[in-house]
Amino acid sequence: MNLDGAQLLGLATMAVIAIVVMAIALRKQPRGVWLFALALLLVGLGYLATTGTPTELARTIYGQPG
Repeated sequence: MNLDGAQLLGLATMAVIAIVVMAIALRKQPRGVWLFALALLLVGLGYLATTGTPTELARTIYGQPG
């Protein structure tokens, strides 16, 4: 798996957005729920890293050349 700059930027963007949504949705939940949500986030980002989605997202949002 080759991680280029656009893919890392796309993964970081998705992670930040997901963590903000988690913070809002899980603000009063116990620590175990938070850790489980973080584990699910890592699995999801790992799956997306194998596809071209993060690269396309970064190029769409930040306008990086294709």
